[in-house]
Amino acid sequence: MRVRQTLGALVFICCCANQALATEAALIEHWDRSSALAAARSVDINSVVSAMTDISSLADGAATLTKLKNIESRSDWPLPAKEAAIYQFTRSLAPLPRDAVAIEVVQHLEKFQTRVLVPHEDHVTESTPLFNVRGAMVGIKNGWLRAEQAGTAKLLIESNPAAMVSAYRDSSNHSQRSGLLDALQWADLADVKAVQSIALEQLETSPELTAIIATTVAITTNDFAIQQMLIYGRGAGLSTVLKQLDDQLSTNETADLLAFAIERTPASNAALAIAAWWPRLSHKPATRELMLGLLADPALGANAALALAQSPDLQTIKALQDIAGGDSTAAIRARMALELNRTRLVRQQP
Repeated sequence: MRVRQTLGALVFICCCANQALATEAALIEHWDRSSALAAARSVDINSVVSAMTDISSLADGAATLTKLKNIESRSDWPLPAKEAAIYQFTRSLAPLPRDAVAIEVVQHLEKFQTRVLVPHEDHVTESTPLFNVRGAMVGIKNGWLRAEQAGTAKLLIESNPAAMVSAYRDSSNHSQRSGLLDALQWADLADVKAVQSIALEQLETSPELTAIIATTVAITTNDFAIQQMLIYGRGAGLSTVLKQLDDQLSTNETADLLAFAIERTPASNAALAIAAWWPRLSHKPATRELMLGLLADPALGANAALALAQSPDLQTIKALQDIAGGDSTAAIRARMALELNRTRLVRQQP
């Protein structure tokens, strides 16, 4: 008897769930992008939204929810216009502090069910929300968290830089970490150096601190810190800061650091240094010789060939031609560089 009752309950739950899904699917409208945008522009949503974004009234959650639901239920607006208005209202919350917006308003927007779907720009067989209200609200909450963390980090940097480094290392939240890094941009140079020194001591065993080192070396341009970052650093931020440093350092400083990266650092980091720094150094004979000598290197030879292929100067082409004869690894890569250079020049011709 109990088994029958349990099975009956499960069947009932499944039926209810299927009915809910079917109802939700029935509410969805598929539009082509241009028609949906035209429908959204067919009414004046700006005046309605601007009347809702007064900071003195946003804290009144009940009143704001009523206004949102009035928009959602308007029969004189096409659906894309209604969702465009809700989306525009949501995005207007970004510059405000978190406590200026009632929590029930945030929760409503987080749960908002977008009904207007359009073909995905890259995968036309798939549909995507035109006005992603939920996604916008998530982004705004992340922005609030980032700003709050930046305020906390500013105090830590000034009073306890070791705690700031620990807070970054121990966090798994991207917005929290971004806020901590933001605070370094506003800190005094002495405080930035203090944070850098503490993070350097831990970088070998905690490569997740690379972003702190990257942020600080863009401010201090300290040679030792850059070298340690090249040896122990990991992650996407490494490439970005190497390009930043290319604009801040002299060509001689950059050339010395590139030689250091090639000789002393992991191949993956040396490859990033080559990509970031070679274009400005390609005219320096010593650096050119260094790159030509790398063509036979099993780890960096291909990177050297790609870099040399970007240099159409006669000295580089002549040097590659001198190496290109034969079947050695260096010769094969020299021929590859010459061919890539030739292809690039052909494409540039009118």
